[in-house]
Amino acid sequence: MMEDNTKPKIRGLHSLRLLMEPGEYYYCSCGRTNNNPFCDSSHNEGTNFKPIPTKIHIKQEVKWCDCRMSKTLPFCDHSHRELPGYQPK
Repeated sequence: MMEDNTKPKIRGLHSLRLLMEPGEYYYCSCGRTNNNPFCDSSHNEGTNFKPIPTKIHIKQEVKWCDCRMSKTLPFCDHSHRELPGYQPK
């Protein structure tokens, strides 16, 4: 079965919490990256998705969206809780 390249790939049903150093990061909006949650140019393989540039100003834990359904991409807004198969931790 062919993958639908018009929709992002859901990577997980919880936020991806990472301790981030200050810097500029490029969040993968398509979900096809091998360097989750960061872009590795996998979107060039037949999708219209673009990476989302994100600046982190201070060292902090960041809750990255892993389902790609957040209304506040690249950050988690808990939209994953509405997806089929979600189970609280």
